[in-house]
Amino acid sequence: LAAAGLIAKVIGALFRIPLMNIIGTEGMGIYQLAYPIYAFLLVISTSGIPTAISKLVSERVAVGDQRGAYRVFRASFKLLFIIGLVTSLILLVGSPIFARMQGNESGVYALMAIAPSLFFVSLMSAYRGYFQGLQHMTPTALSQIIEQFGKLIMGLTFAGLWIEKGPEYGAAGALLGVTLSEVAGLALVMGIYRRRRDEIFHNIRLAPKFGYKESESAVISNILSIAIPVTIGASIMPIVNFTDSIIVINRLRSIGYAKSQATSLYGMLTGGANPIIGLPSIFTIALAMSLVPAISESYATSDWDEIEKRSIIGIKLTLFIGLPAAVGIMILSTPIVEFLYRNMEGAEALATGDLLAILSIGVIFLTLIQTLTAILQGVDRVIVPVRNLAIGAACKIILTIVLVGIPSINIQGAAIGTLACYGIAAILDFVAVLK
Repeated sequence: LAAAGLIAKVIGALFRIPLMNIIGTEGMGIYQLAYPIYAFLLVISTSGIPTAISKLVSERVAVGDQRGAYRVFRASFKLLFIIGLVTSLILLVGSPIFARMQGNESGVYALMAIAPSLFFVSLMSAYRGYFQGLQHMTPTALSQIIEQFGKLIMGLTFAGLWIEKGPEYGAAGALLGVTLSEVAGLALVMGIYRRRRDEIFHNIRLAPKFGYKESESAVISNILSIAIPVTIGASIMPIVNFTDSIIVINRLRSIGYAKSQATSLYGMLTGGANPIIGLPSIFTIALAMSLVPAISESYATSDWDEIEKRSIIGIKLTLFIGLPAAVGIMILSTPIVEFLYRNMEGAEALATGDLLAILSIGVIFLTLIQTLTAILQGVDRVIVPVRNLAIGAACKIILTIVLVGIPSINIQGAAIGTLACYGIAAILDFVAVLK
């Protein structure tokens, strides 16, 4: 997963850098305006339910219940089919309303272009969750790479073809490429499942039969009991980012910035600085995805020594990655921006570099949050990280409203708010894990 995540992030960087050069900071701002709404709807199908699937599957496999593990997959597939269809329709039909709320009506095309991908990602999540529960990470890893390759090729192609009509069309073309890349990822995991279906059914036939057979409604109830708290936790940051997309642009306009200037500043933060901050988390996201089924397996057999051992290793690996990455990004913030975004003028590069320097400290906290959340989820403390992130998010919203409205701070206020959010949540999670 870490290897695939690294490849995917490199491809993602290869996508965003030329994309910024093709559609400019205003186009990137529109592109990023679409993402918070999409991400919020996406977490419903890609965060809580896949985590629940992997946890429930691994627990059943740990005690030899292969049939029960497969029942979890079948029930979750039906559930995700419905969720994907509904969320796609919500985004497609509601795109004009969302665009008006964000203060940039031209973003409607970007929202419409990415809406169908919610359905395809939902179906893919069922397969990924099942394979992760079996502790087979290759399907998830390969599909991530295919997604990024598809986005790189098709997204840049459509962005380049449509940019002549305006930055809003260039952003929409890039997001259409995202939708098509999800179709490719789904096709891949379905192909892997079909190749391994005989092996899966063979293992089911050889497994001992358990006297009690869970009904489909009971399985769905178990999935939702885990998925809902995890989904709420995972949706907090997309909600905050969506709130950011409303607060930041409107607050900047209230202190004298034109719509295009405010959108460009938002693009510098979300399209320029934020993707770089996400690079070190490649490894910790992979680590977290592996920790949930691994710790759940030990928890199902009450092996607390193994839980402690795996938790300590996870935290050490996280700090080994997060600390040096944060220091390196902070020291080299402006040179990194100048190297990656060649079309940025001096003032834009310097402003983006300043945002990156502020956010770099958050790398330590962000990577820790991912690992600590996985540990807590593995031992059925799914509510704790949700509560902690909600506290951090509330602080971020308050700080963003106050600081962005100060002319001398402006867009940097949003970065400071994000840093505070991650710091508060990470500290509270760490205390919970120790407890």
